[in-house]
Amino acid sequence: MTKFEFISRFKNDLPGASAHEAFAPYRKHFENKTNVTRKPAAVAIHFYVHLGSWYFIIIERSSYDGKHSAQMAFPGGKPETNDPHLEFTARRESEEEIGIPTIQGELISELSLVWIPVSSFEVTPFVILHDERPTIQLNEREVANCFEVHLDELLDDSSVSKTTIQVNKEVQLEDIPCFLLNGKIVWGATALILAELKTLLKND
Repeated sequence: MTKFEFISRFKNDLPGASAHEAFAPYRKHFENKTNVTRKPAAVAIHFYVHLGSWYFIIIERSSYDGKHSAQMAFPGGKPETNDPHLEFTARRESEEEIGIPTIQGELISELSLVWIPVSSFEVTPFVILHDERPTIQLNEREVANCFEVHLDELLDDSSVSKTTIQVNKEVQLEDIPCFLLNGKIVWGATALILAELKTLLKND
């Protein structure tokens, strides 16, 4: 896939809910609640070509006493007071978490909003394209590991699976749709974002 072809895929209409649906069966009963305040957040999906192949970056969050401890995710978080917009939030968090400068990379697309019921964050994903492989420097307080995922791995239907998630001592979710990427289970909001990416990038 050339750079032109890559960018052109994001000019199609976003599939949004139709892409998310298969990866969100456990959250449907939350989505019609009107008394929940949705808090803004943003993540960055960093794409680049290395040795002739397309890659994107995904992180494994450090373990901590919180709702997203040790989860697979894209770099990102909630806006700070001085952030001018959510794209900057995604870039700033990328710099803080994995060392990619805020000025590096071209914004290609803004994907569909993804709500996270457990934390009430409503996440805007931003697709950022780099002309060369970014240099990664982990903030080990926030990020345990960083993975370069070959795009073909995401596009291969064998990457889709199901898993059991132990949310806490009382709650266990079974048969949860997920992706298996680089040997890691990716579920929840990140899986929804990946599902939309996969739909867009497989579209001929």
